[in-house]
Amino acid sequence: MTRVLAAFCTAAIGALGVVGCGSGTPGGPGATTKDNSTRIGPSDQTFTLSVPGFQNRMKQGEAHQYTIGIHRGNNFDEDVSIKVEGLPQGVSMEPASPVIKHSDTEVKILLKAAEDAAVGESTIKVIGHPTTGADATNQFTLHIDKK
Repeated sequence: MTRVLAAFCTAAIGALGVVGCGSGTPGGPGATTKDNSTRIGPSDQTFTLSVPGFQNRMKQGEAHQYTIGIHRGNNFDEDVSIKVEGLPQGVSMEPASPVIKHSDTEVKILLKAAEDAAVGESTIKVIGHPTTGADATNQFTLHIDKK
């Protein structure tokens, strides 16, 4: 099963270029049980986030657009606010508070690296906060190179 999932992720990344297959956690009102423990298995009131899968490399002074996608359970139709953690020093995001509206499947963000942005590799955590229920998370790696 793991090999099948890995093959699917590789094919999806190759075909789409922006979808990340990671170990993200689901969110939404159906993501936890009544005692607040994490639900095992799918629920129709959850959502997951997809993040950039590869080619996340930029130079100091550059700006790149990225897509954060959402996969909604059958009964999940809430707006989801997006927050990121772990941006390297000198890297900013526009819009500062992106939202995936209830009728949308993605939101585009622009990451801008300042001329003196910190060089190196960073793990960026993406957090999706629904109107009700638990947050969903996923992550991707961003490489900043010298200009």
